[in-house]
This record gives sequence, C-alpha cells and structure tokens, in this order.
Amino acid sequence: MSVMKAVKVWEFPVRVIHWVNFLAITLLCITGIYIHYPFLASAEMPEAFIMGKMRLVHFVCGWALMIGVIGRIIWGIIGNKYARLRTFVPFTYASGRENLVAVLKYYTLITPRMPPRLGHNSMALMAYLGLFFCAAYQIISGFALFGQYDVAGTAYGLTGWVFGFMSNGYVRLIHYFMTYVFIAFAMFHVYAMWISDVAERDGTSGSMFNGIKYGDPNLEE
Repeated sequence: MSVMKAVKVWEFPVRVIHWVNFLAITLLCITGIYIHYPFLASAEMPEAFIMGKMRLVHFVCGWALMIGVIGRIIWGIIGNKYARLRTFVPFTYASGRENLVAVLKYYTLITPRMPPRLGHNSMALMAYLGLFFCAAYQIISGFALFGQYDVAGTAYGLTGWVFGFMSNGYVRLIHYFMTYVFIAFAMFHVYAMWISDVAERDGTSGSMFNGIKYGDPNLEE
C-alpha cells in the first residue's frame, strides 16, 4: 500500500507558466473568435476601433503564449523530474509505457483505480504533447498571417515558410479551427482534474496554486 504524503511536485516557474498560458489562450480564443466574426462592429462608431483593439490583444497574447511555451521547454530541461521533457513522450521509456497501459485499462473500465502517480499520467502527457504541437502551429501561423502586412519584415521572414506548405486560406482556416481544439481541451482538462480530485484525492486541483500533490514520493515517474 502506497504512503500518501504531501510532495512539492510543480515548481514555481511551472505554475507561473501554466497560468500565463491559461490567460493567453483564453484571451486568444475570445479575440480570435471576434476577429473571425466581428459582432460588435458598427459603421456608426468608428472611433471605438474595436477590431483594432481586439487585434492588439490577440497579438500581445500571441507573444505571451510563445514566451510561455519557450519557458516551459527550458524548464523541461532544468526543472525537477516531474517537469522534464522526456515525460511528455511516455512510450519511449519503460515506466511510461507501463503507466500508459495501466491508465488505458482504467479508462476502459478494466481496472477500478487509476494507477498512482504524482506527476501527470501518461495519457495526460500525450494529450499535452499534442496540445504543444497545436500551440506551436498557432504561434507560427499567427505570426505568419500577421507578417503578411510586411513581407520584408522579421515576422514574415521567420514564419512565412508555412505558406510553402499551404495557401493563406488553409493556414487561416486551420488557425481558426484550432481555437475550438483549445476550447474542447480546456473543458476536458477541468473535468479530468475534478475527477482526479474526487476519485483519487491527490490534490490535483490545488496543485497549480501551491505545487503540492499527495502520494508516494518514492513512485517512479
């Protein structure tokens, strides 16, 4: 039987990056939907400059998300064992594969309990890896679309290569579609966090505030 102890799992930089990314993605989704469908636009109120303000917030939050993603990669190299990058590819090491199979059995109702783990379980880590690639696409395509106003500028010079793979229309369409991928992920993320707290009582919901989870500190991650 595992010993339940309070363990400092998520370090301060991880928690800061989590909330920066959360705020950035939330505002990016809101402003992105408005940019696609400007329901507040009015020819009678040109001085309000609503679209300009929405685009400004969208662009600033794009920078924030990029900094957050880069920061998380850096901390994945220098952070503790729960933050390291290799955990995001659990199928590449033995304990990760073992946990992946155990979690799949839990989700398919073959076993009644989630396998104990202080960090993220392997299925969650693979979902985060997928989200990372979605965020990377959003950052690259977002700056590429923004950079089209000046094709000689830095933004287009660094990201314009994306138009070599697909047209402007497809880049923009996928960029917009990804908004709903993030919204769907957020809903499932909150649900899974709540379920983990109720079923396992491991402190998941509070861990992104205080960094502490409850479990066996000797568990292999």
